[in-house]
Amino acid sequence: MISVSPVGVGVIGVGAWGKNHVRVFSELEEVTLAGIADRDVQRAKSYAQQFNTTHYTSVEELLKQDDVDAVTICTPTVTHADLALQAIDFGKHLLLEKPMTDTAQQAQRVIDAAKSANTTLMVGFVERFNPSVETAAQIIDDEKIGELVLGSARRLGPFVPGRVADIGIIKDMAIHDIDIARFLAKQEATSVYAIAGQLYHKYEDHANLVIRFNDKPTFFLECNWLTPQKMRGMNITGSQGVISLDYISQEVTLGTSQQIKKSTSQWDEPLKRELSHFIKCVAEKQNPITSGSDGLEALRVAEAALKSARTKNIIYLEEFRIN
Repeated sequence: MISVSPVGVGVIGVGAWGKNHVRVFSELEEVTLAGIADRDVQRAKSYAQQFNTTHYTSVEELLKQDDVDAVTICTPTVTHADLALQAIDFGKHLLLEKPMTDTAQQAQRVIDAAKSANTTLMVGFVERFNPSVETAAQIIDDEKIGELVLGSARRLGPFVPGRVADIGIIKDMAIHDIDIARFLAKQEATSVYAIAGQLYHKYEDHANLVIRFNDKPTFFLECNWLTPQKMRGMNITGSQGVISLDYISQEVTLGTSQQIKKSTSQWDEPLKRELSHFIKCVAEKQNPITSGSDGLEALRVAEAALKSARTKNIIYLEEFRIN
């Protein structure tokens, strides 16, 4: 048997979500947690001690380390592009948390740089690794509900102070379901109409999106930072049946004229599945399931939705030009 060396990984940003990357990487046998970097030195020290790794006071110091093969970037969105380009310059493979960058132009720059450097670029759409999404996709592929007609997603919950400060709910939360809609429809969105508002935050904190994919399907997305209880789910309508999935419990219900059937699979952590996939792509030089192109296209739809909310018009993606 050929022995494969563990992949050395560094985590940039160990805040609300990055700390979960640190935890998961520490649990993966195929990974060596080679270091973490965070502008909060005390926080970086604390996690480094807890997970038996090294903390760095600057991102550059982390990237200089020869034992760091890859990094995940879990910092505020406005910093993603610069950090990604810096990591690529050092020859590191990288996973960028969603949204991959602040703007679509920045996303394209990162994609081009990664391609030129022949480095792995993956975008952190964790819901793609949710077993409930995989089950729903397989049901659709098997044509158990006939032709895909409609999807309706709800991503609701309270705002967590300190978690997001530089973008609104569309780029932070709705982008998950934008990506899932693209994934299930197996085509690019043709138009988007959005209504959004802000009650308590600097950016929009509630939004409703209608996304069309040619004549069909159509996806309705609802998201907010206002609802006391966290809700994550999607209902899917086909020409011959329906699917209901819960992202949190991972339960999937299939309803047809013949039966109503609920999935019975065991719960599995999506983040661990996602990061394991990233490591496999790095080690085996595979293309990630959630590529830079996926990140770019989801970001284009999100930016079109923001323009739609501002102008109160339907935005057609073919005509939409990002300024």
